[in-house]
Amino acid sequence: MMSDEAIQQVQVEILGRQFNIGTPAAEHSTLVQAVQMLNDKINAIQGTGRIVETDKIVIMAALNLTHDLLKLTVKDGLAVGDFERKIMSMVEACDKALAAEPPN
Repeated sequence: MMSDEAIQQVQVEILGRQFNIGTPAAEHSTLVQAVQMLNDKINAIQGTGRIVETDKIVIMAALNLTHDLLKLTVKDGLAVGDFERKIMSMVEACDKALAAEPPN
């Protein structure tokens, strides 16, 4: 759950598509970093040339990032629940943004 802090709209680009995602100002840089990490994973998967379907590329990137997070959590004993809540919030924001975008 987000605090009473004002939500700002941040425009990001994923797979060449623009998305406006609402985030508290204090989490702006974290959102930008998350988008960069996602784009890096997407680019790495696209670079292999083995997967060409966009939805499969995004799913593989999400699985890779989640796997990396779980390895980090197990290694460093971080609070998984907090990360899960933040990830779910970001997934919901992405779902809303995708629902608002016309299909290609």
